Amino acid sequence: MKNVLFVLLIFCFSLTFISCAEKDENSIFDVAPSAPSGLTATGGAIQVKLNWTASRGASSYNVYWDNATGVSSSSTAITGISTDYYTHSGLEIDKTYYYKVAPVNSYGTGSLTSEVNATTNRYVSTNTIASGSITVGSNTLSGIYGSECLTSASIISYYKYIGYWPSEVIAYGHVFVVTASDSISVELHSFTDTSCSLSSVITKTLSNNVTVGSASGSNYPVTYNNRTQKLTVNSTAAETTLEALLNSTDFTVGTEKELSMTGEIRYGLWTLSGTTLYLADDSSLIAPTSAGTVPLQQ
Repeated sequence: MKNVLFVLLIFCFSLTFISCAEKDENSIFDVAPSAPSGLTATGGAIQVKLNWTASRGASSYNVYWDNATGVSSSSTAITGISTDYYTHSGLEIDKTYYYKVAPVNSYGTGSLTSEVNATTNRYVSTNTIASGSITVGSNTLSGIYGSECLTSASIISYYKYIGYWPSEVIAYGHVFVVTASDSISVELHSFTDTSCSLSSVITKTLSNNVTVGSASGSNYPVTYNNRTQKLTVNSTAAETTLEALLNSTDFTVGTEKELSMTGEIRYGLWTLSGTTLYLADDSSLIAPTSAGTVPLQQ
């Protein structure tokens, strides 16, 4: 009888222990999650990229920000972020922004991270994803390169004259992206403000079969095939302008439109100096001999 009672006691104790263990295992989800770790902020062209390590038990995150130090839960909040990264875009150039992040689940909002900050720069950027690299002499070309926000009256007038940009455009910028080991995206972005934060027309020319020749000094002749052009209109004025120019194409504001190209071979000239790239205007006939004059910064 004593043996039976002993076995029953052991059994009950085991059930209690297992129950407690299960409760301990699940209890982390019965409270608001702790602050994520490793928050970083990286400034770009009119944007700041935030990254952090996910908090266990978090279903989403809130980003709190301000343009002065002292961010708190009372600061401006961006809510419902389901990833462990966020790009805060549409910001002013050459300005410092401050951030904290808090995790959220069904039990509430967790504690905030320590504060981080980053300063935006004047370089135009893009949502095109960079991938791979291209060898240019002893250098490696990779990532995204962007120009400063530009306001050349002659360039703006030209694109308006040919019916490519609406009258609202007052600034523009160039972007170059390596998208694979033999592919690139060469982009022209137009804006309705001089800080290059309000987009009008975005033109992306995607090319492949990139071949880099031997250098002449620091200039490298290149060839590639134009494959696809992607156009985005970000205002009704831009939509009206491009539909008038390309009367067989319908555009929707905010939606990228892909147009096929002939795949003709193009001849270009690249000059790479550290993290700065210069592109000469390419041609379908012969390689240019003079280097580009607009610096694109990585």
